[in-house]
Amino acid sequence: MMDSLNTARQQFVNSLHSLQVHVQKQVLGDDVLAGESVAGIIYGNVSNASTIYGMDKFNTPRGHGFAAERANHLFDKLTGKNAAIIGDDNAKYGADRIVDGVSIQSKYCNSGSKCIQECFQDGKFKYWNTDGSPMNIEVPSDKYDAAVQAMENRIRKGEVPGVSDIAEAKNIVRKGHFTYEQARNIARAGTVESIIFDAANGAIISTTAFGVSTALTFATSIWNGEEFDKALKTATYSGLKVGGTTFVTAVLASQLSKAGLNSALVGSSEAVVKIIGPKASAALVNAFRSGTNIYGAAAMKSAAKLLRGNAITGAVSVVVLSSVDVVNIFRGRVSGAQLFKNVANTTSAVAGGTAGWFGGATAGAAIGSVIPVVGTAVGGFVGGLLGSFAAGSAAGKVSNVVLNNFIEDDANEMVRIIEKVFTQMAEDYLLTKKEAENSIDSLKELLNAKTLKDMFASPDRYAFARNLMQSSVEEEVKKRKKVHLPSEDSMRQGLKAVLEEIADTETA
Repeated sequence: MMDSLNTARQQFVNSLHSLQVHVQKQVLGDDVLAGESVAGIIYGNVSNASTIYGMDKFNTPRGHGFAAERANHLFDKLTGKNAAIIGDDNAKYGADRIVDGVSIQSKYCNSGSKCIQECFQDGKFKYWNTDGSPMNIEVPSDKYDAAVQAMENRIRKGEVPGVSDIAEAKNIVRKGHFTYEQARNIARAGTVESIIFDAANGAIISTTAFGVSTALTFATSIWNGEEFDKALKTATYSGLKVGGTTFVTAVLASQLSKAGLNSALVGSSEAVVKIIGPKASAALVNAFRSGTNIYGAAAMKSAAKLLRGNAITGAVSVVVLSSVDVVNIFRGRVSGAQLFKNVANTTSAVAGGTAGWFGGATAGAAIGSVIPVVGTAVGGFVGGLLGSFAAGSAAGKVSNVVLNNFIEDDANEMVRIIEKVFTQMAEDYLLTKKEAENSIDSLKELLNAKTLKDMFASPDRYAFARNLMQSSVEEEVKKRKKVHLPSEDSMRQGLKAVLEEIADTETA
């Protein structure tokens, strides 16, 4: 009997390591983000930061005009048009946007006549296409009729060279997709229009982030030997988590930026840029720009804007990723130390992944510039993806190793309780080696994140653990063969045989 019990105990000790790993993974969840998830999240953060970069002028006195430009561009993209914003090059009298080959200059003023007035200098129209035709002037939808009338008056006065027919006013003036007030609200924080605009941008970015994370996770799972169905399930889960995180980050980060956080970070971001210098700034921003490269003061200013956007999105993504842990601590399901460790690991992974993305993108863009087939854009994207994958994963793991020396996981505490309770139950039920093995296998199936966090929050964790394992142990006990006690005659014969053996041994 004692041999059987000792065997069961030994078997439990031998199986405890795998059980402990299982418990840690379940109770902590994603305390150390996988490289695939980091890459998807950082892609989303960098993309969201680029959006904030484009919205930097929203907080200026004419910010609603830039908001209208971005909003109309987004509408055209979502409705299937071939649209691009080109006004960021600040070309004199150049177009703000191109839609299906048509050059557009956006003018969102508080009256139709003022929209048209802004298109003239010294009594002459100033926005022309390369073929000599007037450029389209996009105005608020509610100011369109007044703007057309104002343009007709300008044509009558001969202020639009080469155009004499007032009917052409309707071909020159383009009705925007949004009203003047809607454009003003898009540029502000907390308005319905602003949130819808940010949500639309977030939906586009999160879709791509979903694809990046899903593809990387699926490939890694297959390389690790997982079956196709399991790899697909794991990849889909990772993609949904990353896509959801990216969407929420997009809305929150954009709203915070519009509320003034971007402006508050101007001093600190410019201080950082001064330290890294103009050459490093140029290498950084040109890896993320399309079109002509910039250098010197322009590159440093652009780099500061880029850093501000990434600081906001990085901080917001850490908050979003840690939100479940924050909720759990208020519900008593994790300890304060565990919360600190999880947030520290998440912050480390996001910071490391962001640094890896910038470093990888810069290096990739440099490689692409000397290999025309690759190109700087593709080189920057691939370099950034690989950089964030490697650096983010490594940073999270290093952080976890370091913090393990100072902070004990809640999982370890749960394991010790389970060990003690199971050992006692093994004694109570006289479990055999096989029964112990089967009980532990059944226990692993019961140990999910919700159950173990409920165990942590329980006022009596030992009772919780015993109740958790009771059914598994009793199921094994039920499988035992029924044992029938020997009859009295058999017992007498057995006792007689034993006594005779003892007597023979003593006389020998």
